[in-house]
Amino acid sequence: MLGHVTTTDSRPLEGVAVTNGRDVVRTDEHGRFELPVVTSFISITRPAGYDTDRWWVRVDPGAERDEPLRFELREHPQQLPFEFVHLTDTHMTHPDRSVYGDDAGFGLYREGSLPHELVDFLRRLPERAPGAQAVFITGDLVDHGLDAEFRAYTEALSASPVPVHVIPGNHDHMNGTHGFRISRNNYLTNEGDPALYEAHLGPRWYSFDIPGCHVVAMDWHSHELGLDHELQNAWVRNDLAQLPEGAPWILLFHDQPNDSLTAHLPWQPVAAFSGHWHTSRVVEVDGTLHVNSPTSFFASLDYSPPAYRRVTWDGERVSMRTETLPAARPAALADVTRATFSTTAAPREERALWRTRTGGAGHRQRIAVDRDRVFAGTQVEDEPRGWVEALELGSGALVWRTPLGSAVKSTPAIAGDRVIVGEVSGDVHALDRESGEVLWTLPSSDPLRRFAWGSPTVADGLAFLGDPSDLRAIDVRTGEVRWRRTDLSPHHNLVNHGAPLVIGDLLVMGFWPTPQYPVGLDARTGETVWATASVDQGASFFDLKALLITGTAVHDPREDAVLLPGFGGTACVDRTTGTARWATSHPGGFSPASPVVTPRGYVVTVAGHGLRMLDPATGATIWDLPIDGDAPFPMASYTKRAHPVFAPPVLHGDVLLLAGLDGTVRTIGLDGAETGRVQLASPLAGGLVVAGDAASGRDVVLALGTDGNVVALAAETLVDTASARAEVGA
Repeated sequence: MLGHVTTTDSRPLEGVAVTNGRDVVRTDEHGRFELPVVTSFISITRPAGYDTDRWWVRVDPGAERDEPLRFELREHPQQLPFEFVHLTDTHMTHPDRSVYGDDAGFGLYREGSLPHELVDFLRRLPERAPGAQAVFITGDLVDHGLDAEFRAYTEALSASPVPVHVIPGNHDHMNGTHGFRISRNNYLTNEGDPALYEAHLGPRWYSFDIPGCHVVAMDWHSHELGLDHELQNAWVRNDLAQLPEGAPWILLFHDQPNDSLTAHLPWQPVAAFSGHWHTSRVVEVDGTLHVNSPTSFFASLDYSPPAYRRVTWDGERVSMRTETLPAARPAALADVTRATFSTTAAPREERALWRTRTGGAGHRQRIAVDRDRVFAGTQVEDEPRGWVEALELGSGALVWRTPLGSAVKSTPAIAGDRVIVGEVSGDVHALDRESGEVLWTLPSSDPLRRFAWGSPTVADGLAFLGDPSDLRAIDVRTGEVRWRRTDLSPHHNLVNHGAPLVIGDLLVMGFWPTPQYPVGLDARTGETVWATASVDQGASFFDLKALLITGTAVHDPREDAVLLPGFGGTACVDRTTGTARWATSHPGGFSPASPVVTPRGYVVTVAGHGLRMLDPATGATIWDLPIDGDAPFPMASYTKRAHPVFAPPVLHGDVLLLAGLDGTVRTIGLDGAETGRVQLASPLAGGLVVAGDAASGRDVVLALGTDGNVVALAAETLVDTASARAEVGA
């Protein structure tokens, strides 16, 4: 196949890379190239400072072509620093529901982004990211891989004022089907057919240049399935061979890349941008910055709010600024544009005993209290950084602050004179309680693919933490692994949000999406004690999800029952046998807050709705309290509607204290009646903690806001507010 690359005024361009999807050549001094036909496309690497309306041509491997191919490039000024916006997993759903027939395949959610939402975002780029010179979107562009979705998507992209570079994800290869298979790397994913993606968007692997850096885009899904991994590996080696050895380059991949790709690269990228997991996770591994970004138009699976990243390449390094897409900006709250991603200042609360700004943002983790100390784990999502901090309980004064190599989205666990903490990379540390010094570190078993959100649980000198792919018991003194389970899930899994529940010698934990039931293990050995069988496979979608667990279990010693927050419901199992006693459904889907055991019943958080009290014997609803308020953004997975209820309540005496994303702390009686409110300036996604302050002799209520501010309130302030409101209403 012959061809030419010229400018729009027909001047030949020398040295432009051209590929057939396997081989890569450069144009000669006359702008000419010659390549055999290997795949269905011939494409060019767009040089920095140039753009074109056509960078690829479809070719038929079995047909002869008389006319040479012609690519015309026009000058498109670019400069350093080069800023781009990273979006991922837009999951566009077509607004005409008739294109989906009987709605088969709609299970976890009803819609992803809609065309007008993407159009609005792109049109507002000049105000959201004034310096952006491009948009990179790393897969799952559409939700079901339908022709109508792709047509709507390509039309929406035309609204962008800057070039948009896309790659496919697994949803883009679904072609309207919803079958699953285990990949060549033991990975549960969709079946794949790339035909429709190629028909609408062209090559699935390609490259282009920005000032001082090369960008490589590849198709993770077909690579993972083994449809064309050898061909893609050959192409990327040939593509990088056109550069000076060691030259900086950026990888775009739908999923977080691992050894199945990185082991075949001649040298590693300076950064890799991905999606797929619907999480926010930033780690550095062997000198490469790995950025896994959250969804932009609905809440993510790690309960991040909708967000986007502004990324800057300055010619030497990559830096970022992650921003939320608030659904509203409530007047009662401080700045929420960086909530859960970076710390921001907030005004002092009139009713607060103290407020301290930490080094990072909060998420849904609680703080921990041990005697006169408050311990907080936080995250900085613009870089591979997390913090563990110790504050004085009485004043909020900083005692020490220890930086770690990635975000801490879990609650530290206190083990005597040690603080046990896990990073999202899977690294586990023991810190000295008094100084914050790192005493030992247990490295992650897979820093590229370990997505660790679960908090550690400490019991009998062991720290328990992990997920079904790597659940561990660790000696808190030495960091030695006493036992490890890697077989609880039959294949590589999604992130887990639960901490182990330890009851004597029994460890109980539930998972999502596999295994499809909770397990009970011997806490001393890790051996299986029981595994709860799932419900009848002929049941409805929501019945099948009844034992898929999204959070941390709790124990009711009176009933000797274990309560677990499940997908769209609450499950109750027998502690000794794991037998399911009952499962009850709630509105919505993902609600990870742990149930609260009270003398009158079990109180559960129904994210996006309110609170419910359940009968311990049957799971029947005793009372239901809908709650409303001005929340800035959604956090329950796949939701778009901002709602204040997400965190679990805490029981203080006979009063429930409920933190809200609207910054409101509500007091609620055990009869289900709201009795009072205190307004704070920080959105609250994690549960409150009540601690006794020995120095002052009073109980203190503590909250970690999504903006990274720790706030302390006197418990009597909340009780007095509740009493005053009750008197007014009497």
